[in-house]
Amino acid sequence: MADDLLTPADDETPVETAELLAASGLAHEELVELVEFGVFETSQGETGWRFHSRVVHQARRVVKLRDAFGLNPPGMALALTYLEKIEALEQRLRELECLLPR
Repeated sequence: MADDLLTPADDETPVETAELLAASGLAHEELVELVEFGVFETSQGETGWRFHSRVVHQARRVVKLRDAFGLNPPGMALALTYLEKIEALEQRLRELECLLPR
């Protein structure tokens, strides 16, 4: 079921906290800290927090960062934020390079 959360058809389907934890491998305490740091946006569901499905991908990334580098939640938040900024800048650079004459 965890892999089903990333399919394009489910891109708008909200993900409950328990589903996110199961799909990502994050500990509940880590998730709480990442939400408090503003890394993951939430909405209120009937049974607690709900997340946009793209958060599953982000959560899996922070788990990889945690495991590879021994990062704590503040470190995971910082690393994920910078990785996403770098990716956005690289995408913008590719767009601008397409506009250059050859």
